[in-house]
Amino acid sequence: MNIDPIELAAQLADVVDGQILTDAPLAPFTSYKIGGPTAVWVAPDTKVGVGHALEVINEKKAPLFILGRGSNLLISDQGWDGVTLYLGENFSNWTFDHSQAKVLAGTLLMDLIRAAVKKGLSGLELLAGIPGGVGGALRMNAGAFGQEIEQVTVSVSGFRPDGTPFSADRHKINFDYRRVPELQKVVITSALFQFTEADTGTLRTRMKDILALRAVKQPLDYPSCGSVFKRPAGYYAGALIEETGLKGKRIGGAMISRKHAGFILNADNAKAVDVYALIQLIEARVLDRFGVRLEREVKLIGKF
Repeated sequence: MNIDPIELAAQLADVVDGQILTDAPLAPFTSYKIGGPTAVWVAPDTKVGVGHALEVINEKKAPLFILGRGSNLLISDQGWDGVTLYLGENFSNWTFDHSQAKVLAGTLLMDLIRAAVKKGLSGLELLAGIPGGVGGALRMNAGAFGQEIEQVTVSVSGFRPDGTPFSADRHKINFDYRRVPELQKVVITSALFQFTEADTGTLRTRMKDILALRAVKQPLDYPSCGSVFKRPAGYYAGALIEETGLKGKRIGGAMISRKHAGFILNADNAKAVDVYALIQLIEARVLDRFGVRLEREVKLIGKF
């Protein structure tokens, strides 16, 4: 980063209400619990603060990384030599109005699902157990068991990287499989969702069944980023990896799960380089054995 971190932090403090730090650790804010520090950390308390922060960051041409709940990320051991704009626990809230909900982007998806189910509102219960926040779920069109966040989305609000406001109705957003092009460069701050009224007992049972199914099939006893790879057309990534014999393979403190080969676990104080080495090994083995190029679902942040 060309600008001095202390100077940039001071400029951000002039226009942003919230926490601003330099050389701040990132690992505690990721589900992997891996990664080095960020040069500058800014966690605004308000939507206005987000816009002001982006204006300063854009003006100074500082590298920017948006961190939500950190569930789909692998941060370099060297950290991030730029600004981390945090919209996580500091940006978590929701309000219901009948069957609609306005939700801040840092809200845990599971918290929203539980709240909706409690009110007898259907539309996201099959996504129960998916880690991460609402902002990240929107950017990747999170889904499971035939249900996707697209189906309840009415509108999305936030900012463009230069700090100008962004707002789009659902019909102007192209939701694809685990990809939403219009939202890739948007700093999402909130969304409006439309649920469908349903029997609370039925929804609770459905949610519990999904959580139980995930507990059986997925390794939840070690930190991970969730599924490392997207599902390739006509295949399942986990099954392809298992067929290569890599289940249980370890490099350093990282291990390919014995329960579900699509997960790479932080089994013993793993480094980012350990996880990355396993990612590369998996990609090479699957390509060699099946001719399939796996596409990463995990986002790599920093230098690898």
